[in-house]
Amino acid sequence: MDSEMTMTSAMTPGISGNATASAMQSEDYFIFFLYEVTVPILYGIVTVLGVIGNSLVIYVIVSKERMRTVTNFLLLNLAVADLSFVVVIPPSTAYVMAADRWPFGDVACRLMHYLINVTAYVTVYTLVLISVIRYMTIVHTASTARYRTVNRVLMMIAAIWVLMLVVNTPVLAKYGAVVDEKSGTPHCVIDHPQSAKQLYAAFFAFAYLVPLTVIVVFSVGILRHIMRHKAPATLATSHAPVPAGRRRSRGVDKKRKAGLTLVLVVVMFAVLWLPVHIHLLVMYFGKEPDARFYEVIHATRTVQLRCRDYVH
Repeated sequence: MDSEMTMTSAMTPGISGNATASAMQSEDYFIFFLYEVTVPILYGIVTVLGVIGNSLVIYVIVSKERMRTVTNFLLLNLAVADLSFVVVIPPSTAYVMAADRWPFGDVACRLMHYLINVTAYVTVYTLVLISVIRYMTIVHTASTARYRTVNRVLMMIAAIWVLMLVVNTPVLAKYGAVVDEKSGTPHCVIDHPQSAKQLYAAFFAFAYLVPLTVIVVFSVGILRHIMRHKAPATLATSHAPVPAGRRRSRGVDKKRKAGLTLVLVVVMFAVLWLPVHIHLLVMYFGKEPDARFYEVIHATRTVQLRCRDYVH
């Protein structure tokens, strides 16, 4: 009996050690395939599609005079912001995740995070501007015509860029390249946890809650206007000329479709932006879940950021 217990005791550490080694090996494979295979491929696809798609949008709108409308200039601005992002952020992020180091220096570290914030805010507030202009077009068509000219919209777009370039300057001071004392590996990090909390609390408030509220308010205004101007009953089919009432109903139908599109915009904006903000708030105000599914979400956050640009 004693010999059996002795044998069991002798074998247990070996079994435990093998199980631990196997678990560590499994985790190493998971990390390797996630960060060194999946992420580079995924981010590479995002970069290629983003560059091609946004470059085509920019080329078509800029090269064809008939495409230079108010709506298309707003879409052009979204494409410029998106192109600025995909040329720099996904490739550098993929490299950093695979190599687990930041080799590009302090200035590049600050500029990269500055660019992320600027393009995010520009995208969001361009979507806000789109909702405001749609409200003006549908609800106050005649009285707001002078404010909806191409020149005025271009001035509004320029104002968004200038404002976002200015208000995001604190990002340049909060980030920096730091060398790890133990490993000697450089990393691009924020200077202090409190700075991160301030930055991402403001980001959640002014890049999600405030713009979402504005978009919802104007969308509700459009829907209320549409509900007050419902199309009259469909007239009987005949070969007679289309009456004025029918022509008016077609105009209302167009407004109804525009209203439904805006509802979709609101829903997509809220749904696609929310995971990004949840991740940032959990990272800096809570505790990240120790689970593989969250590791995957964390690794693919750039894809989440890119999805936001297609809610328009």
